[in-house]
Amino acid sequence: MQNVDGLMVLLLGFVLLLVPIVGILAAATPYLMPKRECFAVTIPDAAACDPEVRRLKRSFFAVVITVTLLLTAACGACILFNPEHAFLPMLVVSVLILGIGSYGLMLHFRQKTIALKRARGWVAKTAQRASFVAEEPAPRPLSQTWDLLFLIPITVTALICIVGYPLMPDHIATNLDLAGQVSHWVEKTPLSAAFPVLAVVFMDACFAFSHWTILRSKKGIDAARPAASAWAYGAFARAQSMLLVGLGTMISFVGPIIALSFMGVITMLQALLPILIMLIVVLVAVIVVTMIYGQNGARLLRRMEDPESMPVDDDRYWKLGIFYWNKDDASLFVPERFGVGWTANLGRPAVWAIIVGFIVVTVAFVAFSLWV
Repeated sequence: MQNVDGLMVLLLGFVLLLVPIVGILAAATPYLMPKRECFAVTIPDAAACDPEVRRLKRSFFAVVITVTLLLTAACGACILFNPEHAFLPMLVVSVLILGIGSYGLMLHFRQKTIALKRARGWVAKTAQRASFVAEEPAPRPLSQTWDLLFLIPITVTALICIVGYPLMPDHIATNLDLAGQVSHWVEKTPLSAAFPVLAVVFMDACFAFSHWTILRSKKGIDAARPAASAWAYGAFARAQSMLLVGLGTMISFVGPIIALSFMGVITMLQALLPILIMLIVVLVAVIVVTMIYGQNGARLLRRMEDPESMPVDDDRYWKLGIFYWNKDDASLFVPERFGVGWTANLGRPAVWAIIVGFIVVTVAFVAFSLWV
């Protein structure tokens, strides 16, 4: 093993958990979707018991898990033998393989599912839709008012930066190498000292925007069982909003931690440990909630009787399985077709304005961070 600080090795061990967590979530995705959606293809709910459908899901799961185990082992070997130079590249490659590879594999199985759908003659004979025009008998996501909790870490970070500014050294450490040594400093100025505050404000703005998309999203209601599916979706959306607000508030406390490291109260290496622990908590919590609810609350409906028919087939609006494009749908955001969460309706001009605005703000923040 290279001459690497023991605490840094522990931190790298925490980072290594990212690979199996991402892999497990990717492998389980087909089992988290509503029964009527198999690899982003609409099928009858009852078809979820079809032996071929089950075989496709098992095959996808087996391939992703096998790749995950191999990549985890490779990253672990890098920590043991060459953590300073080999681990980070291997970690990046592993996450890219799991992300891009699992999507490519999904497209492969999607084509198989489309062929199976044609062979079985699974066709929607109607185009039923369902919605509630009165008070919905279902749980609701947290209101946007809960986002005021984000002001707590922002305020704490700002106070630490203001009070601690005189205690900050003339040159503030900003980067560590994998040997645990400081590799970069910046000159202390009011702007550079305020970076933790600006970073937390940017993060919380992203969290608040994500919360807003949940509240404005099209509801995933099944026309074959509107009341039950509305309740399941409401429970799912409420859980996701609670997760977003709670974990978002927690992870925003990286701001005070970074500010304390700027002051020299703790070292950058010591600051990394609580930050990584918070990230692992976030990932584990996301997996637990995802496994409990499934996409749109699908796992809450498992014990219900499955309708034999297909109330609606909107496959034509889903490009490559994950991109929703429907000019006739007024919704800006809709539930994901393969994955847990929401995606944008690319058929609406307002969505493109939102996407461009988000990219501009993000690029501006990254450029500002590099400049500072």
